[in-house]
Amino acid sequence: MSSPELKLCQCIPVPVGDYTDVFELQSIRMALLHNVIIRSLNGLIYYSQTIQANDEKLTPFLEYSQYVVEYVHHNHESEEDVWFPLLESKFGAGSMADNVAGHENFKAPFAEFEKLIADFKAKEKTWDSEVFRQGIYAFTSVLMDHLAEEIDTFRPYQLKEHFTKEELDAFEAEMRAWLMARSVPEKSAQILFANGDAVHGAWFPVVPPQFLAMIKGDLWKVHADWWEFGCCDRDMNVKPEFAAYEPTFEDRSKMEAKQA
Repeated sequence: MSSPELKLCQCIPVPVGDYTDVFELQSIRMALLHNVIIRSLNGLIYYSQTIQANDEKLTPFLEYSQYVVEYVHHNHESEEDVWFPLLESKFGAGSMADNVAGHENFKAPFAEFEKLIADFKAKEKTWDSEVFRQGIYAFTSVLMDHLAEEIDTFRPYQLKEHFTKEELDAFEAEMRAWLMARSVPEKSAQILFANGDAVHGAWFPVVPPQFLAMIKGDLWKVHADWWEFGCCDRDMNVKPEFAAYEPTFEDRSKMEAKQA
């Protein structure tokens, strides 16, 4: 009997622009971060088929799965705690309602998937890769729509209507502080490299050179048995099995037409 077809997700297009421009940076970085989520889930879907109930890799795979869930929570918390309040203060009351609804729409099936991982890890359920994948498929359609649609909130032409450069620069400092306060040296940057984009965003994540060797060296080794389930190597080179799902750059003419 043939195995069920895997339903990997397509990464979203990356906006064309100058990431050193604080206005253009926001949508570019958001797309790169959203694609980290997509690649992380693709890795779980793909590698789940290689894991057996008695496999020594089952425990690190489930630990990594839990961290992917944590990363998604972290991404949405950064938006809801920092980004959305700032944007709503400028765009008007209720302007972020659709974005918040996008988070709410997949919350229930995502919570069920989170519990499923915990049940597998605690051996309250016997490992079943198809059940695991179905847990992901239950929320991916809604999540993918949200990840693509949310980019429009951060378009530079909209930001320029409501923010000065100085205001966005101040926000960047606030967001860096928020992220650093929640950063874990052996995990936070590594997931970005293991699911990053050397083609459309080789500059991201931004890491001081003096720390890069440590992040990809000794700190990488702490959870090396997690990062093997990513879509990329530590230099963000995508693995062949995931190449078909990589993004393109956005068609800038369509964005200009939409802006007009």
